Formats: sequence, C-alpha cells, structure tokens
Amino acid sequence: MKKCLLLIAFSTVFLTFTSFGQVYEKIYDLSSSEVQNHMNQNKVSGVDILTGVRAHHVIGLAGIGVSQKSALEALLTNDSRVISFVLSEDGTSLVLESQAVFTKEEFQTLLQSLNGTVTGYAAEYSI
Repeated sequence: MKKCLLLIAFSTVFLTFTSFGQVYEKIYDLSSSEVQNHMNQNKVSGVDILTGVRAHHVIGLAGIGVSQKSALEALLTNDSRVISFVLSEDGTSLVLESQAVFTKEEFQTLLQSLNGTVTGYAAEYSI
C-alpha cells in the first residue's frame, strides 16, 4: 500500500515538472533572442525562468454572451497574472497582457467555466 502511494506521488511530481518544462520550452522557442537571453539569465541567477517575461495574447472567442462577458471580465480582473485586457463589445475578441506563466491552456480552462471557446490565438513574449 505504501509503495503504491509512493509511486502515485512520484508520478504526479514527475508529470508536473515535465509539463512545466514543456511550457518553458514552448515559450522559449516562440520568443525573440532578447527574451531568450533574459530567460537564460534568470536560469543562471536561480530565479523562475519566466520572471520578468510578459505575454501579449490576441484571442478570438465564441460563446460569450452578455452574462458570460461580465463573468469573464471579473475572472480576468481578479487574476493576479493578468496585467491588462480589452474585451470587445460583442465578446468575440480579447487582447490580454499577462505574466508569461498565464498560458493559452490556462486561459482555455478559465473559459470552460463560462462555456466559451477559443476560435483563434496568437501570443508574443517580451520583457
């Protein structure tokens, strides 16, 4: 029984670190050399690799009505990773400035609670 619990705990930790590593790699690959150099310096300094890195998201949306629009605005306003955002009047597009740790996948999870979907997505990273 103890071995089973230990195996489950180890697997969870391994998968968590693996998925974070994939996020860092993806952001690194999509970034300019200036952002890559900053991430490399963060690694050498022993701080979180994404410290000081910002993401500029342009997101197409579907399924966001009036009530969902207000709820989405509240969720984004209360998320400490979000720096600023502009949601279109009709709820079909969102421009979002955030810390780089706020990924497309995390936004999609947030959007699922509102029954909305992402119809288009682009991101750029800066420092």
